[in-house]
Amino acid sequence: MGMKPKIEMPPAVDPEIIKKEKESEKKLKAEKDKMIALGSSGNYGTILTSGSGVEDEAETSQTMLGGY
Repeated sequence: MGMKPKIEMPPAVDPEIIKKEKESEKKLKAEKDKMIALGSSGNYGTILTSGSGVEDEAETSQTMLGGY
């Protein structure tokens, strides 16, 4: 009744598994950083003007739908 059960040590972890896990974590981090960079750029790539706006003259001629 007073005997304690003998605790067995768990088997050693294979170093190859640890290496593969670190590689997959690096790939995941690289992919996550890439997605964050793409998301932060947003629609800025579609803006063709600067902060001062368009300085060209606008076309105001009549079209066929507008008459004459």
